Amino acid sequence: MIERALIQEAVREIRVGARFLVACHRRPDADSLGSALGLIEVLRVLGKEATLFMPEPVPPALHFLIEEERALHCVAGVKAFDSTWVMDIAARKLLPRGLPADDVTGTLVVVDHHHAHDDLGDVVVRDTAASATGEVVIDLIEALGLQTIPPKAATPLYAAIISDTGGFRYPSTTAATLRLGARLVEAGADPWAIAYELFECWPQPRLRLLAAILDTLRVEFEGRVAVMRVTRKMLADCGATDDMVEGMVNYARRVEGVEIGALLWEWPSEGNPRGHIETKISLRSSGTADVSKVAQALGGGGHRGAAATQLDLSIDEAASALRSELGSFFG
Repeated sequence: MIERALIQEAVREIRVGARFLVACHRRPDADSLGSALGLIEVLRVLGKEATLFMPEPVPPALHFLIEEERALHCVAGVKAFDSTWVMDIAARKLLPRGLPADDVTGTLVVVDHHHAHDDLGDVVVRDTAASATGEVVIDLIEALGLQTIPPKAATPLYAAIISDTGGFRYPSTTAATLRLGARLVEAGADPWAIAYELFECWPQPRLRLLAAILDTLRVEFEGRVAVMRVTRKMLADCGATDDMVEGMVNYARRVEGVEIGALLWEWPSEGNPRGHIETKISLRSSGTADVSKVAQALGGGGHRGAAATQLDLSIDEAASALRSELGSFFG
């Protein structure tokens, strides 16, 4: 549960403010973008001016959420905002590029649900028991005294929740989560239309990439860990893009007997010499292992069931570092 004092502080920011900037973390996913769009609609229902800040392209799988929303790609030269809300963010390095200084952003409000996080934000509304940041937005709706969920907020908030619960399948799903899903459907969310866009509608290059990634699968630690890889060459050979890699790690977790699924992903480095490649590591738990501990030991973070990190190492070096940390984790 969110501390009452914290959510009331966020409510005060909304009550006294008139102009709001709402942003996602870098490489936005359905929870971050859905939460942002849901909050924007709530603010508009309250008669506020709300603007989405989106400096990078929206992943194709999320285009259906943002069809009618115009986003700012740059905030240079604009009038100052009363507060800026960043959704689903736990690490300072994930703040969107180009976010202006506090004389433009105003109060920085973080809305989040991650267990592992940086000390970030002037006001923090975080519920680590929530399955998704979309749930936290619904808590804000109730704290603001709105009697119903605004219809235009229903689809993005439903997308946020089913994305982070894997379609209400992950251990984070509770009876309360399912009741929220029902409320969002009653408010206008279409379960099949949203699920189709998020989980079902795959272009052919993504299916080719899945086949290539599955071919790299290796089981280690006496069947307790499954590890897969994706390289820049694999992406090029399949005609695939990086956004198509999202969610692939879940296939490693599906191997019978596996406690931890891992995906090592070659990633072009930011701010380093051109062509320099780092390695992202995505981790998923089958329910018993706390993968956030592994990610934190490698400089990352996340949830008990899903976590990640990024290392300035080659994919082979990152695999070795992960293997070493998993050895310590399993004792």
